[in-house]
Amino acid sequence: MTVEWGTIVLSAIVSLLSAGGLGWIVTVKEDKRAKSLDNESKKNAIEEKKRDDVIDEWKDIATEERRRVAELRKSLDEKDKQVTEKDNIISDLRTKLDEKNTYCAVAELLKCEDLQCPSRHPPFGMKETKITDKFE
Repeated sequence: MTVEWGTIVLSAIVSLLSAGGLGWIVTVKEDKRAKSLDNESKKNAIEEKKRDDVIDEWKDIATEERRRVAELRKSLDEKDKQVTEKDNIISDLRTKLDEKNTYCAVAELLKCEDLQCPSRHPPFGMKETKITDKFE
């Protein structure tokens, strides 16, 4: 039994080549690099999706806030209009009250001292003072 080392080595090399053994050794690095790049691209895609989701959420929040600001602005304008209308009403009522108070003061000055007598006697004389048509 003589074993020839050359034949053994040659048959080992041929079997490795035919089974893809040496090719496997060469392609291991390439497969590792390809898988690493694939993982990196998946990681980037996930991060980009998360970033897009966050951006969409902030856009939704900003849109909702703009809608709310417009709603509040409209409400404020309505309240300002109501306040202006009420201020105008109050101003008119104060003017009327001042007018009525003036009429009351004039009536108090021109009231008669003798209420039951046929000859009335106002303190200022009704014929000399003409205030308005209402107090003649």
